[in-house]
Amino acid sequence: MHVATSKVWAQQIVFGNNGVRQLLVPSGTLDVVEAATGLEVASIQGRWPAIRAGGSEPEQLTAVIPTVKTGGRVGWVGDTALRSPQTVLASFIDGIGFRDHAEPHALRRPQIGALHSVIGYWASGVTAPGIVVMPTGTGKTETMLALLVAARPERLLVLVPTAALRDQIAAKFESLGILHTHQIVTPGVMRPVVGKLQHGFHDAADAEAFASACNVVVATPHALQACEPESRDAFLAAFSHLVVDEAHHAPAPTWSRVVDAFADRRVLLFTATPFREDGRPVPGRTIFRFPLREAQRDGYFTPINYRAVLSLEDTDRELAKLAVGRLRADRAAGLDHIVMVRARSIARAKELAELYQALAPDLNPVVLHEKVAAGARRAALAALEDRSCRIVVCVDMLGEGFDLPALKIAALHDVKKSLSPMIQFIGRFTRSTSAGSTIGTASVFVARDPSVALSPLRELLREDADWDTILHDITERATASVEELSDFEASFTDAPEEVSVTVLEPKMSAIAHRAPSHTWTPERALEVYGEGRALDSTIAVNTTSTVAWFVVENRSEVRWGAPQALEQVTYELIVMYFSRIQGLLYIHGSNNTGDYRELAQAVLGLDSRLVTGMPTFRVLGHMERLIPTNVGLLDSRDHFNRFSMHVGSDVYEALSTADRQGKSQTHIAASGFRNGEKTTISAALSGRFWSMQTAPNLKAWTDWCDEQGAKLTDASIDLASVMDGFIFPEDLTERPEGVLIAAEWPWPLFTGNGPGPQITVAGTTYPAVDVPLQVADHSSAGPFRIRLTTPAWQIGYSAEFTDNGLTYSPDALDGHVRSGVHEYSLEEWINRNKPTLFLAGDKMITAEDRLLAPRKDLDPFDRRRLTILNWAGVDIKKESQTPTREPDSVQAYISAHLQQSQEFDVLIDDDRAREAADLVGMKISGDELVVTLVHCKYSSEPTPGGRVADLYELCGQAVRGAKWRQDHLGPLLNHLDRRARSFRARTGVSPFEVGSIEELYRIRERAPQLRPRVHTVLAQPGLSASACTDEHLRLLAGAETYVHALTRGTFTVYCSA
Repeated sequence: MHVATSKVWAQQIVFGNNGVRQLLVPSGTLDVVEAATGLEVASIQGRWPAIRAGGSEPEQLTAVIPTVKTGGRVGWVGDTALRSPQTVLASFIDGIGFRDHAEPHALRRPQIGALHSVIGYWASGVTAPGIVVMPTGTGKTETMLALLVAARPERLLVLVPTAALRDQIAAKFESLGILHTHQIVTPGVMRPVVGKLQHGFHDAADAEAFASACNVVVATPHALQACEPESRDAFLAAFSHLVVDEAHHAPAPTWSRVVDAFADRRVLLFTATPFREDGRPVPGRTIFRFPLREAQRDGYFTPINYRAVLSLEDTDRELAKLAVGRLRADRAAGLDHIVMVRARSIARAKELAELYQALAPDLNPVVLHEKVAAGARRAALAALEDRSCRIVVCVDMLGEGFDLPALKIAALHDVKKSLSPMIQFIGRFTRSTSAGSTIGTASVFVARDPSVALSPLRELLREDADWDTILHDITERATASVEELSDFEASFTDAPEEVSVTVLEPKMSAIAHRAPSHTWTPERALEVYGEGRALDSTIAVNTTSTVAWFVVENRSEVRWGAPQALEQVTYELIVMYFSRIQGLLYIHGSNNTGDYRELAQAVLGLDSRLVTGMPTFRVLGHMERLIPTNVGLLDSRDHFNRFSMHVGSDVYEALSTADRQGKSQTHIAASGFRNGEKTTISAALSGRFWSMQTAPNLKAWTDWCDEQGAKLTDASIDLASVMDGFIFPEDLTERPEGVLIAAEWPWPLFTGNGPGPQITVAGTTYPAVDVPLQVADHSSAGPFRIRLTTPAWQIGYSAEFTDNGLTYSPDALDGHVRSGVHEYSLEEWINRNKPTLFLAGDKMITAEDRLLAPRKDLDPFDRRRLTILNWAGVDIKKESQTPTREPDSVQAYISAHLQQSQEFDVLIDDDRAREAADLVGMKISGDELVVTLVHCKYSSEPTPGGRVADLYELCGQAVRGAKWRQDHLGPLLNHLDRRARSFRARTGVSPFEVGSIEELYRIRERAPQLRPRVHTVLAQPGLSASACTDEHLRLLAGAETYVHALTRGTFTVYCSA
């Protein structure tokens, strides 16, 4: 006889508004069985005593069989109290079999593999958190359930990122998911007592009682943060094990505090993507990883129909039409599909919703984001469930924890900017479904966003990308990089129990000792510090790399008195790295004191030698535009003023005094450019060298040491040349000599995300980056005069030195600026964000009112390097070719000349306000990306001559253009993409003279693997080579010097005879 049953729940109990539940009987069909002990009902999910209707009610939970023999629905009587956690754990004994995945009633291959790995890892006694990497859709949650039954943890805390995922995971634990229905566990296994932490505790006793009543509690970091500290501590102390789901969040402070609280207990971290865009590692050791390619091979990931969308006109409309068309085609084929549209912001979501409403009003698009009211959100979700709505526009909604299999079409108008969340997002669309389902193949339409063409996503977003292949390729590489770091950190032996290698973030600083041989004995460090001072008397030595670290406990008297019972205790991290190739032992001490000579001799031998004195300053080599920011001087003759330190503009006096009076520099801290990127480096006579950076891990520190060691051992570095190349800051109180040739907004405006500051004048608004600063006066005296110029308005500004430094004021009309949520007058904003001013002779005035100038006069530009062209047929007073491509303009002529003399993949007309250059050419050549920045200028007169005014603005353009080499050309590529679209929208003409927007995008995709090489070209037909004076040539020399320092590229000048 078969009977049906509804779910039977235990009586819920509540602690501080947090409920505890247990499913005693799941719904389903039960067999009525006459057993030796009496009547029973049973299924694969359990066995319970039963009685016929009308019998006396027993104390234990009992099914009441209906009197109709043909079947019916049972009732239940008896005890419905929560079972004790201990009773539940006892039912788990021998409750799960470790069957091979190919056998019936077995876990999937990744699940059983993870289960074996976790239990084996916990048996090893290693205390570091274990990381389990399983792709989305392979069954992470069921693996947690199986682990609960197999390992029988006394009390388990599960940490998840969102309330939606908390509810979903808790429901899985309450029912044990598929473990019973697939007969993976025995019927005798009881369902656990499950609590959901939804509200913070303010009473420690309540928190402890809540945890003690449960086998499993599912919580979010947000709910834990809402607890009073004492209650939170009592709550966390009640658990024996911690499982973290979506563990790529774990490095975040609110998560890491929970993980750290379990330092003495077992911690397991589950994630599909163990890598983070910020480079911070997931804390722990990877103990199991199921590759994505294997998940694809086993069918856990379905194929993906992928289409990249890129348009010079309206990418959003093109993408929306494709997504709607696919939805209609899928529905016509009988598939139950829904479109998810991703937007980056609420404003974008509203904009896209209007677009989809116009294209498909019958599909009833809805919008979901965090600001949507709860009632409207429930209505939207209900419309998705009953399919009265088929398109949902989301802003970071329906993510982790939302389960709607019909979401099979993704329209990514704004892609996620980093790899991990992007793969998480994709994973929700690619989960496999059962045979005969009305859910079909996933389709993904992606706007080819220029801002991610330089990110790890670039391969996913290629026009011809094969996602089935690329997904596993990029996750393999990213995961392999994380595993390399994890393996490096896991290779340390005998680390102090209180300190994990994963939390070490040393400053980029070290000293170096030359090694007499290729052998080292790091364990002998204990002989120097003694077992009593080294924490746990251990030296953590890497078994695969020549790296070791330990922590020293230093005790001293307190400084504020001499109480005999008190000592001051500090801890010093010491890291050693032995480079056999360079023959150097690098030592980092967090105290930044001492030369560690005794330690080096113990580890390397008595013949080791400290790298000290002037050779240490070699780390300043191979730098451009090196600016000393801090200099120490030692005077061996003046015993009363022996040491002095100089900062800011005072460093010039410090170094020149040292040259004149024989003083020695004890240290030099400087900033400059290396390979076109800005960096800092410092060195001291004592042998110490350092940077302002902090290493995210020990491996990054060793890589930095290798880079500095290459310079330390390079005897060809001429220290005299390094010192002579310094550019000294000078605090200004009055206008310096020199003609203003260019002004530029601060560089962070070009590299920031989002729209940036907006300047409004007379009701018309432009982004600050689209408002060029033009020099209005090239005189060498009086105020600096500049113009802010747009197609709609022009404002003049003057800058003079006052008691408040260089102060900018409008000549007449002023505007206002909106930056984020703040509003300023334009005058106030400019004085908060002062432009950089470039003067002739390679001089520059910084936003801090400091003059940066070379220590010695520049040699004039070599007249023989001026390139003479035949400008016949060119109106040399006409600079721009305009959108009509006027052939007699300077720009059109030089474009034709360059196209004849060299090859370009793209050549773009960027001639208008805020240009990078009048023409920008790009060509991939081998492993280089060759960029040509062409600056054109019309002649002030119809015939060539020796007018220096014809060069001022042209040299200023070249100096301003040099900045685009920074950040690996990323801002330049962003600029060109944005400008190309705006040019097309404004003129209806393509700005591409060679190539197309697709070719530009392909360059962006390859750019990260290419080495930039920048050519700067100046074209001024009004300049006569024969009429050039020394003033012309020195002006060109100053521009070239600055441009070369930032770009490391060539400098060509086209002129007339």
